[in-house]
Amino acid sequence: MEFLAPSGSGLSISERAGLDIAMLQVRQSENLPLGSLSFWGRIKGKNDDYLVAVALTPSYPFPSKKFYYTTTAKSEKMSQMPDLSEEYAAHAATLVSKPFAGEPSMPYPIPPKEGEEEVVAEPVLDENGEEIQPEVFREEHKLAYHVALIDGDATVVPRGAYLVDAAHQVIKNPAYEGLAYEAAGQLRSYFHFRAPKSERAQKALEKPGVVRAGDFLDPIADDVPAGTFSLYYDPSNTMAIIRSFYWPGAYFYHQIGTGNYGSVYMGDGLPNTDIQFML
Repeated sequence: MEFLAPSGSGLSISERAGLDIAMLQVRQSENLPLGSLSFWGRIKGKNDDYLVAVALTPSYPFPSKKFYYTTTAKSEKMSQMPDLSEEYAAHAATLVSKPFAGEPSMPYPIPPKEGEEEVVAEPVLDENGEEIQPEVFREEHKLAYHVALIDGDATVVPRGAYLVDAAHQVIKNPAYEGLAYEAAGQLRSYFHFRAPKSERAQKALEKPGVVRAGDFLDPIADDVPAGTFSLYYDPSNTMAIIRSFYWPGAYFYHQIGTGNYGSVYMGDGLPNTDIQFML
């Protein structure tokens, strides 16, 4: 959470204080190891903004991510993002260019399929005879969909920051000392921090024995269209910074020659659908 400068945005003192309390509560309630929960970013809405945190937990063969969110108005308490059914994910995909309101409970009704009439469900009562409100698609579902998309496309790690251990599990490299100056200026030194999608990386992760750094992750340099990412040094030439043109507000930083690196998102949560005309 300490490096927000490239985005030109940050958190106020009250937002940061509330978020620190909320993240501490999550760590305690979920019994998460120290350092496993970190600030992911901020998604701006019309009436309020969302603050998002991510927990990284061991999983085979690739670490799993669990996301939590709160709003700037209630930054002291976080909720886990809901899982999305296939129906909800498909509906969220139709709303990907719709701006956020900043209201988690705001409904986005799923229209009936062509040729089908809208069905009004019979009310369901609880043990006290009170009506149970049916599950509906809300903005928190849309938020979960957008965060997953942005994280998969724009969360970056440098070469060597993660390795495959003896159990063939992807883990953080405890001895990582960072990239040299020249390597830090090359886009091929950076990779998507997600389960690999390319056939080459998937095969590398599945093969027995030693797996070379970079072989089991997808390089961001291979993203289509070419030019999706911009890489530059900061004025002091001690920091390499990457920005995404497809997800404006997504940044990565690496302090050259050190193990200090990270990704942050500070934007409206919407993709740049005109990117093909810009490159």
